[in-house]
Amino acid sequence: MQSQWPEARQLAAAGFATLLPEAPHHGLRADGLLARMASASGPEARAIFLDILETWADEIRVLVDHLAALGATRFAAAGVSMGGHLALAAPARDPRIEAVLAFSADPVWDDRPGSPHLAPEAWEGTALLAITTDGDPVVPPGPMRAFASILATRFGPEHAVSLTYPGGHLMDPQDWEDAWARAGTWLGRQFPPSPGRP
Repeated sequence: MQSQWPEARQLAAAGFATLLPEAPHHGLRADGLLARMASASGPEARAIFLDILETWADEIRVLVDHLAALGATRFAAAGVSMGGHLALAAPARDPRIEAVLAFSADPVWDDRPGSPHLAPEAWEGTALLAITTDGDPVVPPGPMRAFASILATRFGPEHAVSLTYPGGHLMDPQDWEDAWARAGTWLGRQFPPSPGRP
C-alpha cells in the first residue's frame, strides 16, 4: 500500500479524494498466506492469488459504502498488478463505480465464476483505462488488451482505452510517470471538477 502513496498524492493533488485499502493478507492484515503463495508451485500459487482476489472483491461494496457515507457521490477504482486485477472486478461488484484504471492487470481469473472477463455487460456504465507493457512476464498483456477491445467494440472507443508501453512488469520510471500523467488526464475527463468528484 505504501508503494502507491506517490500516485495517491498525485490524484489527491488533482482534486480526487483517494482511499488506499489494505488488501487481505497484506500489511496489517498479514497472516502468512503471502509467504505460502511465494513458496508454492505454479498452480497452487495461482489458486492462492485468485482466492485473495475473490476475498478482496467481496469488500468493494463495503469500501464504496464507506466513501458514500463520507459524502462522495461518484466513484472510480484504480490499481496496479494485484490491485489492477481487483479494480477490474469492481463494475460487477458495484455499479456505482464509473471508471476503472488498471495497470498490469488481467481480467481472466481462470475458471472462477467471478472472473471480470465473463461479465462485459457490467461495464456499460463504467469506463476503462488499461495500461500494459509489451514484455510483462508476470501479467502477459494479451488478455487485458483483448478485453479492452471487446469493451470498445461494445460500448465505443472512448469507453475503453488501452495504453501500451515497452518493458516488463516494472515499468521504466519515465514511462511510469508518463502513464500516471495520462491516467490523471483521463480521470479528469471522466470526472470534471464538481462537488461530487470521487
